[in-house]
Amino acid sequence: MQRPSRISSKSFIIGIHVVIWLAFMILPLVFIESQEGKIRFVQMGWFLLLLIAGYFYLNYFILIPKLLFKGKTFAYILSLLAGLVIIITLSEFYFFFLETYINHRSHHHHLFGRFTFIPLTPALVAFAVSSSIKITSEWFINERQKKEMEAEKLLSELAFLKSQINPHFLFNILNNICSLARKKSDDTENAIIKLSQMMRYMLQDSKNEKVPLEKEIEYLQNYIELQRLRISDQVGIEFTTEGDPEVIMIEPLLLIPFVENAFKHGVSYLENSKIRILLRTEQNFLLFRIENRIVKPSVDMNLQESGIGLKNVVRRLELLYPGKHKLSVINDGARYIVELKIQFLP
Repeated sequence: MQRPSRISSKSFIIGIHVVIWLAFMILPLVFIESQEGKIRFVQMGWFLLLLIAGYFYLNYFILIPKLLFKGKTFAYILSLLAGLVIIITLSEFYFFFLETYINHRSHHHHLFGRFTFIPLTPALVAFAVSSSIKITSEWFINERQKKEMEAEKLLSELAFLKSQINPHFLFNILNNICSLARKKSDDTENAIIKLSQMMRYMLQDSKNEKVPLEKEIEYLQNYIELQRLRISDQVGIEFTTEGDPEVIMIEPLLLIPFVENAFKHGVSYLENSKIRILLRTEQNFLLFRIENRIVKPSVDMNLQESGIGLKNVVRRLELLYPGKHKLSVINDGARYIVELKIQFLP
């Protein structure tokens, strides 16, 4: 289906070139008053136009790609000079033949006389224009390819980061269900249902570039409910949402590493502990805040030295929202607070 459009595009470009060359041939006739002058211009101009056009396309399609772009500068310069010599020589013989045998004015034109370097100026113009167009077009093509490669690299890196995150959570949740099964808890069935909902989100929805924020919230709620089944009543969990999550689209599995980290370091079976989670949306703005007591101090509490999950989410934020997010951490030895702000594009 794309082939006709390519053919029409090439035909359009060829048509433009033909019109431009014809304009170079016809427009000067407007400024020549005498009929004899117009005839002489046409007699000399068509041949010179062919030579200049040939020099233009020789430089554009062959010399620049085959020599200049491959670093063969000396050969490129020699080829340009050889082309100029050929143009001057052919045009000189043609003018001599024209004046001597067609116009019978041999006394006005001698080989390599005062008309010898007439083709030099248009040839240099053809060289300058063809070189400028070719080099500029190649620069734009290279820049486009560079951006495409950067975008492809970005997508590949994001996909790799996401693929690392999924198994990480799955292992933790399976361990939680396994502990419930050992206790022969009645909550095991409910936990399996929650897990199936989470896996559906991880395996299906997470393939999308973005998902509604409400789906990410549902995933967080399922994770928290699974955690509730295994921890004691001494752990208080607050999850508050404010605003309208339906108006926000977010990358899947972006927030869960912070929640998991809070449960990892903020839950104790021996003393009271509390985890507070706040998620607030305002049009194109998201605030995500988690606060927990530090009951299990660890070097992993540093985001930059954390495990796979937090390292990846920090990197994903850098890739997805450069200059559009702010991640701050407060660690005073007793409390650990993570606050994430994201400004989405309208």
